[in-house]
Amino acid sequence: MEVILTITAAFLTTMILMPIVIKVFRSIDLLDIPDKRKIHSEGTPSLGGIAIFSGIIFSLSISASFTVLATQKYFLGATLLIFLLGVRDDLSSLLAKHKLVIQIFAAVLVIYFGGWRINGLNGLFGIESFPYGLNEMFTIFVIVVMTNAFNLIDGIDGLAGSIALLITLFFGWYFYNVNYLLSAMISLSIAGAVLGFLLFNWFPSKVFMGDTGSMMLGFMISTLLVQFLAVPESLAWKLNVSSPVSIGIALLILPVYDTLRVFFIRFFQGKSPLTPDRNHIHHTLLKLGLNHGQSTILLILYNATTLFVAVGFQHLGDMVLIPSIFFTTVAVGIVLDFKIMKKEAARTAKLVSSDIKLSKSA
Repeated sequence: MEVILTITAAFLTTMILMPIVIKVFRSIDLLDIPDKRKIHSEGTPSLGGIAIFSGIIFSLSISASFTVLATQKYFLGATLLIFLLGVRDDLSSLLAKHKLVIQIFAAVLVIYFGGWRINGLNGLFGIESFPYGLNEMFTIFVIVVMTNAFNLIDGIDGLAGSIALLITLFFGWYFYNVNYLLSAMISLSIAGAVLGFLLFNWFPSKVFMGDTGSMMLGFMISTLLVQFLAVPESLAWKLNVSSPVSIGIALLILPVYDTLRVFFIRFFQGKSPLTPDRNHIHHTLLKLGLNHGQSTILLILYNATTLFVAVGFQHLGDMVLIPSIFFTTVAVGIVLDFKIMKKEAARTAKLVSSDIKLSKSA
């Protein structure tokens, strides 16, 4: 019953508030205006994250007691800070270094005061537990990187929301079954709120989540990932989860791969890794002729398949699964890029042929 209440409350709250957000920001002409690097064709409200955040908070306030929520006051406070950072960035862009400082501070709140940290890698590379102090630094790195990776994947209608939905539904199921009830409620409240948002964000989108939504979701999901990796083996084994690191990577493979991909391309081109461009994996699918909805469905199906493979083949171990997941994803990306190159070559050849015919006729 708690599960149904949590998801339903978040879904209904977000669904009710979203048209209000759209109307208000259209009325004051506060829109995301298309430019040469953006792919939408008209001004669109971009602070849908406000409704998502409201849905999450309302859902948690009725599904968990304030006494229970107080035990995670640092996590909730850090989430509020990231939410406000996103609002500020959507209203008036901040420098990347300023955002990074605030993200690190939010991670510090969760780790040093809230007690959420990754203590080891489940034996991966022989690392059962980190030396004192290294676990905190590694956890900060994971949270900050994944917060920004999730922000980067928010490039086409429905994609970031659909990835968040897949991840949080899995986390909700997992945490509920290992009796981490508050983490389960947090996960499911995110899932419900994102589902309400997707009703307005599916192609063609009426609203974007903006940095307000993508950074907040990235922060919450990365922190839940930390909690997932910290679940004791004795509890994880009840659900036959023996390779949590592989499963965590499978859950977040699209944001991780896409971030590594665009950073590598920008570095190879001699650009700053923070320079915006159209080299993301979803842009590749659009160049191949798919629309936003088709691209999102294809990417989510790949993400879900990777997750099912990681769960189903845990007996192979992290040292086999993790390289396999990355190799397969990189191979798929290379195939897509090769198709783009062939398409561009064919178009160039056609243009040259047309020019030759015109010159001969002249």
